[in-house]
Amino acid sequence: MTESPAKYGGRPVRTDVLGYGRQSITDAEKEAVVDALDGDYITRGPTVNQFEERVAAHVGIDHAVAVTSGTAALHLSGLAAGFGPGDEVVTTPLTFASTAHAATYTGATPVFADIDPETRTLDPDAVRERLGPDTAGIVPMHYAGYPADIDVFLDIADDHDLTLLWDACHAFGGTWRGDPIGAQADLSIFSFHPVKNITTGEGGMVVTDDDELAARVRSLRTFDMSYDVPGHEDEPWYQVVDGVGYNYNMTDMQAALGLAQLDRLSAFKRRRDEIAARYDEAFADIEGLRTPPNCETADPMYHLYAVEIRDGFGCDRTEFVNAMHAENVGVQVHYVPLHYHPFFQREYDYERGMFPEAERVYEGLVSLPLFPEMSDEDVEDVVRAVRRIHRHHTA
Repeated sequence: MTESPAKYGGRPVRTDVLGYGRQSITDAEKEAVVDALDGDYITRGPTVNQFEERVAAHVGIDHAVAVTSGTAALHLSGLAAGFGPGDEVVTTPLTFASTAHAATYTGATPVFADIDPETRTLDPDAVRERLGPDTAGIVPMHYAGYPADIDVFLDIADDHDLTLLWDACHAFGGTWRGDPIGAQADLSIFSFHPVKNITTGEGGMVVTDDDELAARVRSLRTFDMSYDVPGHEDEPWYQVVDGVGYNYNMTDMQAALGLAQLDRLSAFKRRRDEIAARYDEAFADIEGLRTPPNCETADPMYHLYAVEIRDGFGCDRTEFVNAMHAENVGVQVHYVPLHYHPFFQREYDYERGMFPEAERVYEGLVSLPLFPEMSDEDVEDVVRAVRRIHRHHTA
């Protein structure tokens, strides 16, 4: 095999395409789903209840409410928190659109604040500058599994009487100062999409210690339907809709898959840690390649291994991504900043240039493959591809 990268005339490091992420499904998961199909319930039933109880026990909180996706969890949490027209909700521009939709779906205004370029999460000082009389909440996002500064945001929310809604869709399975991510007030959101840390196919979860918030999310999940009404005791079919609710019910098949995945969570974390450690070692001497930050206060569950292609690497991010694809190594960029998107520009007057730290980080971001099913040979293919592209451009 020539050492020249495939994009410039060489042979790819591998013949089949390695994606940046994928699910890990064994016979145990398949059997669990089949068992659920053989049961009396296939929509929301006792298996969903069991899954909620297991997640709540893992996080160490009182309530877990399963829904159809992380996006649905953000939607319902914003509604339960009371966000609405006239409110402002501060969040990061370096995230997927769903994070901001915790505000937009409720009629509130998403107010972006710049990021800390070291952690790639919300900068607390930037958040303080964006607070105003209409601020109702803050939605920090634990980027790539690396937590935002939880202690500082708890203080800011307490000082200003704001709701904290943690977008922890990347972070399930990690800890902060020894406590599971999700245990921090007021609400936390998980995603169980196939590339996330565990999967239910599609699915999400809201976790909280607040009884009223949990009850509100549960009601909104199922049409905002009320059964505790006069006449229900004598006429058990009698139920009424209290407001605009949604059909965000998880199925028992999804929950069965989730329960089996929970049994493997520790193994998933060990493998992700092993891959990340190998990458850290392999890329430590490559100029212009910034690896994910270290964290003294957290033990992250790394959902993504996001590097930054900088001056000194020899090419820009676009050239690097296309060269990696030519090697049959799938990479992705997380994310196009939200203030670049036409919707947020049109509806909220955002424009490029407003959040320079997020923009500078974005210009170099690339997510390398990271998922438990990767073999050691897969990992070495990624390392070999990165190193040969770097050598080509700096020779």
